[in-house]
Amino acid sequence: MQDILKFPPLKRRWQGLNDWISLKHEQWLRKRIPSNNVIQLNINNTFILPSSFGWACIGIVLCLFVLGTNFQNNIILLLCYFLLAMVLLAVFHSYFFFIQHQITFLDIPADFANRPLYLPLVINSELSYKGGSLLINAQSLVPVEYPQSKTSEAIKVPLPKFKRGYYACPRITLSATYGFGLFKCWTHLNPDLQFFVYPAMRKSSISLFRASEDAQLAHSSDSQYVITDDLQGIREYQSTDPMHHVSWKHVAKGQGMLSKDFSENKGVSGWLRMADLEHLGVEEALSCLCYQIQQLDKDQVQYGLDLGSTKILPQEGQKHLYECLTQLALFGKRRT
Repeated sequence: MQDILKFPPLKRRWQGLNDWISLKHEQWLRKRIPSNNVIQLNINNTFILPSSFGWACIGIVLCLFVLGTNFQNNIILLLCYFLLAMVLLAVFHSYFFFIQHQITFLDIPADFANRPLYLPLVINSELSYKGGSLLINAQSLVPVEYPQSKTSEAIKVPLPKFKRGYYACPRITLSATYGFGLFKCWTHLNPDLQFFVYPAMRKSSISLFRASEDAQLAHSSDSQYVITDDLQGIREYQSTDPMHHVSWKHVAKGQGMLSKDFSENKGVSGWLRMADLEHLGVEEALSCLCYQIQQLDKDQVQYGLDLGSTKILPQEGQKHLYECLTQLALFGKRRT
């Protein structure tokens, strides 16, 4: 095999053959096990074959049968029939243990590219067969044992790392070897779920510009930014005031929490512009914008997002935040 792959034409043909087989296999799985979020395991979506230990036992049974038949030894034949009965019994027990489970997939919460993603699911069982465990694989091949002391259990299955974008949930493999471990049952489930992966956040200074002007409305240093509106005085701190308005000098003097009162604070509205960060590269610029909109939303400042071809008018609130994060995730990509 290694000698074949040394030749580029043969390597390309071999790769093409593997891709074709993978495509046909995926098409067959989609037809056999349609995507769904609530799946009851049954004969239509379950596969069962002997494990390596099971094949060894079957081989021993065959050898004993040939040996007992040739020498007409009833004891050997009796042992052969006993082992055969155990193998057949293991088939039924393994299968019925596996199909007693119902899998419910829950929504995958959107997250950032530098954080681990998890697929939440709930496993319900009739508990007709106890003492076994399910292995749940999501490409990372991390086994998760399902405790049989409960009728249902919520589990978070780790997903592989994704770059920013919009994705469909990858196929999940469930498997079990119940009883003597002679047979392995498995299924490949396809959750009908999609999720967003936002750009990884990169800490950066905030530059907020007035709408339709090049005049800078706000600038930042580290995590605190200063609005260029006029300061008209100091007042008592309120829980709705952003933290960057707190007068820390008065706090240090022991005068309590006081807020800086700006004359036009409530009317602050500006734009975050992709063009100002293009020198960092596309991905780095998106990471900086992702951090900046999080900070502006935290400080309750109205902001708009200018990505060139896409513009979102200045607003505030969770809905506006998610809309901006979605556009950052989809920038330069097709939503599929």
